[in-house]
Amino acid sequence: MPTFASNHLTDAITQAFVVCSVPEDGARIVAEHLVDAELSGVTSHGIIRVPQYVKALKAGHIALDAELTVTADQTGTAVLDGHGGLGQVMARRAMDIAIRKAAKCGVGATTLVNCSHTGRLAAYALQAAEASMIGVVMVNPGGHGQWVAPFGGIAGRLGTNPLSIAAPTGNDTPIFIDMATCVAPEGKVRAWMVAGKDLPDGWLRDPSGQPTNNPKDLYGPPRGALQPVGGHKGYGLALMIDLIAGALSGAGVCNDPNAPLDGKTDGVFLLAINVQSFCPLEHFYGLAGQLVSHVKSSPPASGFEEVLVAGELEGSCKAERLKSGIPVEEKTWATIQETFDELGVSV
Repeated sequence: MPTFASNHLTDAITQAFVVCSVPEDGARIVAEHLVDAELSGVTSHGIIRVPQYVKALKAGHIALDAELTVTADQTGTAVLDGHGGLGQVMARRAMDIAIRKAAKCGVGATTLVNCSHTGRLAAYALQAAEASMIGVVMVNPGGHGQWVAPFGGIAGRLGTNPLSIAAPTGNDTPIFIDMATCVAPEGKVRAWMVAGKDLPDGWLRDPSGQPTNNPKDLYGPPRGALQPVGGHKGYGLALMIDLIAGALSGAGVCNDPNAPLDGKTDGVFLLAINVQSFCPLEHFYGLAGQLVSHVKSSPPASGFEEVLVAGELEGSCKAERLKSGIPVEEKTWATIQETFDELGVSV
């Protein structure tokens, strides 16, 4: 399995996007986002996306000269339009605006529409945590990408509708979650398919509604469907995210079962909460430390070495991969290398 230094991957991916006429600052933002996902062990939103993004760029599906604009603005809120630009670039700027508003009035919320795939949501929630705020981010696919069956149903009717929440702790390890509202995101199924591996039990059902471990059954035709996480609980959460992110942003909600899988936009809701508007920051940090210590004091169950806090696994993975490099599955790397070869890029 090939292993790469993160800076080498970042430089190569940046170069690949620049070859596709992406301005260098935007190209590096996206490259850093993808490599950071790999560092954190989130391969579904990592460098496997490079061929997908290059294909979209070549097809003209992403606006290279897009500028983020404000379509509605109030003291604590803003409605933003990405005009078809790069999702990671637009979402980062949208969270920056939410943070600035929260610094002034305690809470800042923005919505974002008309941008390409926004990637790993934890990146934006952690932006708020790095500013000593709580970050909340949710995304719907604007009525497209209906990979997930509703609880009690067979056919896909909802997007993977992810949610991320991050809170600062006063040290380098914020507490955060980043989760799809289905058992596994579509990108992870894609990564397992490219790697030639069978899926774990419970992820997927085939078009007839029967459990399957074959990732190809998701894509069909006819298509299978991912399952909501936790049954009716994940289904209910997905419904709420579809409505909140889709309606408030203007992206729309799932309503047409024949909608294309690849939509032109995500609907994004971003919230920054200024901790200091509610309690002293050091008090919050102290309580966060108490909570972490308390849950980690639980004796580990059979098969576990210790109790981990949300975000701790990603943090330890990142520390290790920064030191030892990022391992990439052979078949995954072959697809990326093919794209690099087409663009004349080397690592």
